[in-house]
Amino acid sequence: MRGVAYRVAAAKWPESYAYLREREQPTETYVEAWREARINGGFKEPVLVFLSDKGHPQWAGALTDEQQADLIAGAKGLSGRNIDYLRDLVVHLRDEGVRDQGMETLLAMVEAREAA
Repeated sequence: MRGVAYRVAAAKWPESYAYLREREQPTETYVEAWREARINGGFKEPVLVFLSDKGHPQWAGALTDEQQADLIAGAKGLSGRNIDYLRDLVVHLRDEGVRDQGMETLLAMVEAREAA
């Protein structure tokens, strides 16, 4: 699995952590956890991650691509339209050189629904 890890200076950690909690936990749908990540293919570092809470009432469970696209199309959340969030995710991944075929396909499906 690929991702991005950010090193935060100890003096900035409280402010950074508060920002992440506010951004990632508005409805408490994630579980915070510390995991080890291999940085640049080399050494391991502890990193804070936010994992989907499968016990949360908002957890949708295992959905088909069709079901996911139906839910995302036309839906809005605290941060705006779901398609905008999905599109932003796909674009940022592309900018980092990552082509996630599942997200790309899902975006195309949602865009087709919204265009209809």
